[in-house]
Amino acid sequence: MLKRIHALRHADGCVDKEREENAWAQKHKFKKATEAGLSHSSLPPPPPPTGFARLTNRALIHIRGQDAAHYLQGLTTVNISTATASSQSGFYSSFLNAQGRVLHDVFIYPTSHSQCFGEKYDDPGFLIDVDKAHAETLRAHLKRFKLRAKIVLRVIDTGEWDVWATWGGEHTTNYGSSGPGSEPIGCMDTRAPGMGQRVVTDDGRKPTESPGVETSTETYDVRRMLHGVPQGHSEIIAGEALPQESNIDYMGGIDFRKGCYVGQELTIRTHHTGVVRKRILPVQVYRMEDEKPPDTLQYDPETSMELPGAAQNIARVNTRGRSAGKWLTGVGNIGLALCRLETMTDVRLTEEASQWSPEHEFKMSWQAEGGEGKELKIKAFVPEWHRNRISVRDMHHQQNA
Repeated sequence: MLKRIHALRHADGCVDKEREENAWAQKHKFKKATEAGLSHSSLPPPPPPTGFARLTNRALIHIRGQDAAHYLQGLTTVNISTATASSQSGFYSSFLNAQGRVLHDVFIYPTSHSQCFGEKYDDPGFLIDVDKAHAETLRAHLKRFKLRAKIVLRVIDTGEWDVWATWGGEHTTNYGSSGPGSEPIGCMDTRAPGMGQRVVTDDGRKPTESPGVETSTETYDVRRMLHGVPQGHSEIIAGEALPQESNIDYMGGIDFRKGCYVGQELTIRTHHTGVVRKRILPVQVYRMEDEKPPDTLQYDPETSMELPGAAQNIARVNTRGRSAGKWLTGVGNIGLALCRLETMTDVRLTEEASQWSPEHEFKMSWQAEGGEGKELKIKAFVPEWHRNRISVRDMHHQQNA
């Protein structure tokens, strides 16, 4: 009898979830089989509560060889030995230059001694999930440090393997190193709560667990921005962005207990003695004539606002002074920006008086093509997961410096 009750409850839950997904699909006129996920406007629809997307803007680099783990250990911000020993699932990480600036943000997946390719290699192997437009740049960076390391590098051809994101629903997959018939390649996306899973498949297959509605990379990017998660070179500017300002530390991509790696010195020094005064945050833009800023971060796919180009300065309305931040990228009325925390938000990092006030508004001013002047107001939002990860040490760094 109890089993029947549990079964009925589970069935009711599935029906409710299906109704929710159908309502979303109907509202946004979503056609799973034939459309890429765009609404009747030129902007992607809001992300469904449960869904999955093929990330067409990501590529994979395969590295294998008996020195592969040791080689990556000296180049990435995560402890490869610890990560691979404690769990065979993938993990988030980054590559830095010698000055401690971010070159690439990546996911790295162990591949069970390269068996995922059906080849008879007995060497450790890894797949590196990177911004597709800069995969060759990362391969060249890796090759620079190869020296006598016994490894083989190659960028995987488009269509051979795909990167997917899934979210919502119940997931029972045990991600790990994949071989024929073994567990799939992937990991939980721990960059922010609710980001779901990252899955890698071959031969055009969809993930084994594909919950909800299939949508587009663009719709996934809207969801990612709403969570305040930057990704790729358009948001984490290569050679300029600092890992802490890009939230790579908050997103679990840095092991501060790890030994030497390229770019470690500045990263560790900032962690122990510095205050991170700027961070990438989700933002919402609104018109100059709007009397009141938005109370909550909300994406509007019907907006018709023209957005500025990257690196546009953000300044206080009706005030002259130093920049309050820089715009990075956006979709519709939302985006990501590098913000001065104590200027654009209520976050306090030191005991000094904050520059922020709830009455302050901020704007971007730029010239569009043809020389026409444009202006938009902009408001930054601090995700709850950010607030939870602001450490007591950050708050006292300044007074102890």
